[in-house]
Amino acid sequence: MAKHMIWFALSLMISVSTVLLSKQGVNAQTNCQDVITKLITCESFIFGYSDEPSPQCCSSAQDLVRAANASRDVLRVTCRCLKTAVQSFPVDFSNAARITSLCHLNLSIPIDPSVNCDSL
Repeated sequence: MAKHMIWFALSLMISVSTVLLSKQGVNAQTNCQDVITKLITCESFIFGYSDEPSPQCCSSAQDLVRAANASRDVLRVTCRCLKTAVQSFPVDFSNAARITSLCHLNLSIPIDPSVNCDSL
């Protein structure tokens, strides 16, 4: 379960590339555990087990994107965490890319696992 959480979190961030932070207080001190905890609701979709993200997944993703859009530092920390995690888990990148439109995420960064986090 912990591996799935890390993998999902990373894929979403890489996919979403704007992910991280929730309205409940994730900030520049964000760590990978925080990111994973926020994104666990998207696990089944990101791993390709379901055809659509759950409403809870979209809500969490929207919160993370909103917070990340407010802080470049948080965005970069989240991006690095997710890039590390996706190397260990079987993320369905086509689903990860679809989460942007399905959850109505306002993203300006490409959904790409090779994104340069330092350039964000």
